[in-house]
Amino acid sequence: PAPPATPVKGHPRLWVREADLPKLRARATPANPLFKELAAVTAEAVAAMDKGKIPSEGDCAESRIYCEAHAELFAFMSLISSEEAARNDYAARARKILLYIVDRANKGDPQDPFVRNFSTGDRARWAGESFGLTVDWIYGYLTANDKAAIRPVFLRWAEAQLKSSTTSHDHPEPIGKLNDPVMLKEPRKRRYAVNNYFTSHMRNLALLSLAFDEADDPPEPKPSGTYPRLRDYFANVAGAWLYMTDSVLRNDARGGSPPEGFQYGPATLAYVSETLLAIQTAGEADPAKWGPQVHLDGNPFWHEFIPAHLHSLSPAAPAGRIGPTHEAAWTGDGQRYEYTDHIDPFAALGLHAQNSGNAERLNALRWMAIHAGPGGAAALAKRARSQLGQVHKRHSIMYFLLIDPAVTPADPRPATPLTHYGPGLGQVFARTSWGPEATWLQFQLGWEHIDHQHGDGLSFGFYRGGEWLTKERIGYGAFFGNSEQHNTLAVENDRNRRYDDPNRGELWRRGSQWPLVHTNDPRVLAKSFAQDYVYVLGDATPLYNSEYENIGDVKHVSRSLVWLKPDHLVLYDRAATGKEGRFKRFFLQTPSVAQVAGKLATVTTQKGQKLFVTALQPESAVVVAEPYKPTGTWDTKPAEFEPMLATLRTEPPAPMPKEARFLHVLQGAAGNAAADAATLVRTKQGTPFAGAAVKGTLVLFPVDLGAVSQVQFTAPPGVTRVLVTGLAPGASYDVIRKPAGGGEEITVRAGSATKADEGGVLSF
Repeated sequence: PAPPATPVKGHPRLWVREADLPKLRARATPANPLFKELAAVTAEAVAAMDKGKIPSEGDCAESRIYCEAHAELFAFMSLISSEEAARNDYAARARKILLYIVDRANKGDPQDPFVRNFSTGDRARWAGESFGLTVDWIYGYLTANDKAAIRPVFLRWAEAQLKSSTTSHDHPEPIGKLNDPVMLKEPRKRRYAVNNYFTSHMRNLALLSLAFDEADDPPEPKPSGTYPRLRDYFANVAGAWLYMTDSVLRNDARGGSPPEGFQYGPATLAYVSETLLAIQTAGEADPAKWGPQVHLDGNPFWHEFIPAHLHSLSPAAPAGRIGPTHEAAWTGDGQRYEYTDHIDPFAALGLHAQNSGNAERLNALRWMAIHAGPGGAAALAKRARSQLGQVHKRHSIMYFLLIDPAVTPADPRPATPLTHYGPGLGQVFARTSWGPEATWLQFQLGWEHIDHQHGDGLSFGFYRGGEWLTKERIGYGAFFGNSEQHNTLAVENDRNRRYDDPNRGELWRRGSQWPLVHTNDPRVLAKSFAQDYVYVLGDATPLYNSEYENIGDVKHVSRSLVWLKPDHLVLYDRAATGKEGRFKRFFLQTPSVAQVAGKLATVTTQKGQKLFVTALQPESAVVVAEPYKPTGTWDTKPAEFEPMLATLRTEPPAPMPKEARFLHVLQGAAGNAAADAATLVRTKQGTPFAGAAVKGTLVLFPVDLGAVSQVQFTAPPGVTRVLVTGLAPGASYDVIRKPAGGGEEITVRAGSATKADEGGVLSF
């Protein structure tokens, strides 16, 4: 349940409370390494301002840092500095910058960057929190005339959020509706509530609406906007913006990972958590008044964020630009394959946890802020200096607020399960341990309805020995959104006719899934997390069809995946079209060009490990290995540092049938190892099944999804364990075994002797 909430009358009340100031001032000493970095950043800003570089004409930026970010920095220092004279000086600096920008905005020059779509553009997304925070943090230093000048600008900016059109669906509709299910009805519009623009508008609107005192915010006699007062916009924040975002995180995106992936997702989660932190510190986290969406701890997504994030980071941390840096289980657009600093969501969630007494969450987030960031603990000071290319200095503030140098946080990973499932996006994460030597699996099958998502349903990554053996190829834009660049299937469909532009034409020509316009959602149909195996079954058929594009000839696409820990994956894929002659292709991205000999493809990694890929089906499969070659245009250039430099493709021989089945066995091994023999096994009677025997284990999959009568097969010699997938979860079966030619004749049928697990896997 949500704790009692009373609206805060005084200041500060946004992210920082008046009651926090004594402890923050006590930490603001040279003995605190985080304050040392914050003070150094501030000294640089003071020097630039004293030289007349801040504020400045034009874009009002110094060394790429926006003026409003300097105002935020000075305003924060006016709160935590131990000496009153210093506090007064910092407040005066923040006030000067703030009023300079406000004056330019009030003049209304359409060519001025502070007027021209300023409040809803990228700059406001990156540093727009500065305005509401600065006003709140120096409120006592602002005169009545100051507030009278600032408030009309805030009102215009607030109204602009309600009608923003920077990207698709980046404001709630219909405008003015509050806590109304009509806003959630259409999936594409609803899901844009976790887009980075939508959520940044929400954060900025929340801070603008909560910064002014009621006495200084009288109703406008003839309001030009939707609401007569700034504070009235908060009802829209809670009842429209957060109402939608909370619903998506609670349902469509359940599991703790951001739908936009690793380039934009961290910012999105920061904007949402910063909004919720401001609501908490302002005393407005009252579900009875505003709805359950204002209570962060009432949404399971935030409980899942920490395990999801930890599971998204590679076991080992190879050398990066500023030191050892984890690799991410990346999804979505990416210009650079490099894990970035996540202090914004870590700090906002950590401060919220601290305020609500959640010591476990606070400990985990502090540990992650210190150890999980780029460069690890050794690069903490560099990260705390905001020296990683940001256009703001917010990170310096966030590190100081979150990390108490007197507290050594404990590693949360030993208490975190080795598997994690995110049902909203169909994400499966599993690893053999939390040590750097671990083997790691990642799988995804989610909807693809908002910007920066890719056609990556059924894709997976497999990591061993401190490096990826295979994963998707990362890039930015529509070309890398096509399924060929991911570890999934490409299936030829009807030609799109609604819009036959080059990007959509490429999706059709390559047999891709349809990001943004697929009609229905894919589904993870079953999953099992056992001590020695992981199983997942997913149906991706809806991703390949689109009512919007009037295409629907892909009748079925599904994948069954079994990870036999630690080194083997067995994949069974089904693909069907309504028309003959349409291609069906299996794609695997690899770090080097595979050497193909018959059914076996051998990949050598950068560290000298081997990835063996045995193609057991289709019969007489065409297996092609080739380097990835960009065409020379920017959109085909992979992300910087992308390690997947080649592609392995499998498809049936011509003529292409309506239906195809793919059976692959992947094995990770040391550089001097040989491939384990993989044998195709098919049932003789009963429901058709097919599978592979490898290293003493036979894994069987249904050829078609549906009810199973009985499964009858011959296990080859040497098989000591059998996994039969596709059965009814939790149902009981009898296993009848007879010796047969060195192996066993086995029949599985309904009975009472053995139970299938929660994913419908019978293991014996």
